[in-house]
Amino acid sequence: MQSPDTKHVLDRSAIGIVTNGYVESNSRIYKVSQIIDFHEVIGIDIETNQAKRLLINTLKPVEGSDSIDNGFIHRDLTDISDENWKIMEKKFLAIKPLLDGATRAEKEEHAKTLGVHVTTLYRWLKHYKSTGTLTGLIPRKEGRKEGETRIENRAESIIQKMIQEHFLTRQKPTVQFVINRVLFECHKENITPPSANTIRRRISKITEYERLKRQGNKSIAETKFGPAAGKYKADYPLQVVQIDHTQADIILVDDETRQTIGRPWITLMIDIYSRMITGYYISLDAPSITSDAMCIANAVCPKDAWLFQKGIDAEWNVWGFAHTIHADNGADFQSDTIQKSCAVYGMHIHYRPIRKTGYGGHIERLIGTVMKTVHSIPGTTFSNIRERQTYDSDGHACMTFSEFDKWVVTFITKVYHKRKHGTLGVSPEYKWKEGIFGGINQDGIGYPPKPSDSQTIMIDFLPMFTRTIQKNGVNIDGLNYYDHVLRHLINRVDNDTKRKEKHIFRRDPRDISYLWFYDVVTQAYYKVLLADQSLPNMSLWEYNKIKERLKERGSTTNTHHEILAAYDELHQQVLDASKKTKKARRQLQKVNMQKLRQDDKPATSNTEKQSYKNSVADESLWDDDIPEFD
Repeated sequence: MQSPDTKHVLDRSAIGIVTNGYVESNSRIYKVSQIIDFHEVIGIDIETNQAKRLLINTLKPVEGSDSIDNGFIHRDLTDISDENWKIMEKKFLAIKPLLDGATRAEKEEHAKTLGVHVTTLYRWLKHYKSTGTLTGLIPRKEGRKEGETRIENRAESIIQKMIQEHFLTRQKPTVQFVINRVLFECHKENITPPSANTIRRRISKITEYERLKRQGNKSIAETKFGPAAGKYKADYPLQVVQIDHTQADIILVDDETRQTIGRPWITLMIDIYSRMITGYYISLDAPSITSDAMCIANAVCPKDAWLFQKGIDAEWNVWGFAHTIHADNGADFQSDTIQKSCAVYGMHIHYRPIRKTGYGGHIERLIGTVMKTVHSIPGTTFSNIRERQTYDSDGHACMTFSEFDKWVVTFITKVYHKRKHGTLGVSPEYKWKEGIFGGINQDGIGYPPKPSDSQTIMIDFLPMFTRTIQKNGVNIDGLNYYDHVLRHLINRVDNDTKRKEKHIFRRDPRDISYLWFYDVVTQAYYKVLLADQSLPNMSLWEYNKIKERLKERGSTTNTHHEILAAYDELHQQVLDASKKTKKARRQLQKVNMQKLRQDDKPATSNTEKQSYKNSVADESLWDDDIPEFD
């Protein structure tokens, strides 16, 4: 039997903390009578009728008897069919205007507009609120129909290829033309062809904006769907956020040798309404799906225990799911993993038009502000050669990756959030608080729903693989993973397709010593370790370097013994060369970052959270070495 930390049931619910609402704390049920601040509420014990101050970080959603399990709320996102995705999104759009409250008359009028019965609308609202996730909107009896088979991956790839190469072009062919091309390619490749309706469903998923843009009507698409340049704004917290990456204008040094390792990348997310920074991520690697996922997860989850573990005496009272994420057109933001993970939490990604100003102004100005402040740190590269002049960036570099990471968070929480913003007239922190709790001239929206489980959010955003399970476990990138939980699935054949079943796995590229296996029967994830435990923990970046080295030597087997030997050799060579070249030192730092990432996991125990609560940040004690900015 696996230990509790190796099994995880997905929990996408969120805690709604509102006056007169019900919450659970230490196995007791309370009715919230008063919201004090971002840390505490007053709750009335429903059994004793006594009032008690409750720490928000100890609250859980009440698991009532009316909680609905339609068989989908714990499933992996890729285990949900395209048809159910459409149903889920359609229902959510129908109930979205009613989520913030509506009278019965308003609900009836809305139902009439949609052409559905008001009781149907009530049922959808109940299903969504009882589960706290869009997956609660999928009909219980819907899913894989009797005799229906999922098409194999090769057929799916052909469909997507034909759509890209033929349908989304200026020639604007008919849907039937695309169907014929798919059937022809499947016949040529000796693949069981999908049905015509399956192909039509894939085409129907293409947004009108994407279709118009790709078929030569870009101006029409921008006019119809794009926001007015320079007027992108929000009326309340988390209505719209913007996310982007930049390479920081600073040279970092190695933790051990203090030799330079180059410039890090930083990903930032900003709330348009308040200008609060909702999340961040720093890496030595160029922007990727991992960068997006880590930044979004950081933005969504509470940060108090995490700040305490990093040793930063500050507050960052931001959590919750943004309604719209405003991003650029990079391939990372358009990945299926990112799009589906955002969608299931009700977050919509809106892409900025290419080469147009005024659409990403808020995040661009934020990045400029952060980089301007970075220019005061020894080792800065400044923004250009003219600014740098004769300054020796490498010679003055002194900050390690972990020190820079802590500096960034300190700057965000103790300076940027607290300084008066030129456009707002108040600090981002004040504006955020006003948007939540209200002020003289406006009502607040209340606490954003607070995610119940940070681990679920992390798993949802991790890269996904589908693999068959063999006698030696599952193989990904030439590495075998095995656990007893896989034993009953070895070489299992799908009764419909008569082919070996493929199963869902997810893996964190920062640590490939294990992966998460999703069991469709138990609807739970299980941690599966490398079959050869003699292999050290390493990142995907390190492993790819090892494979390159073995390939140069002409090795085609990549046995675990060869991998282990190459790892030791690579590490030793990096150590030997770390004083000679920046590239080698950068490689060494990435090796060292593995431990940093493992130690950087958020604290979750109540003791740690209580310790943080007792160490309230003093706003007057800003770090003296952090300069002010305009």
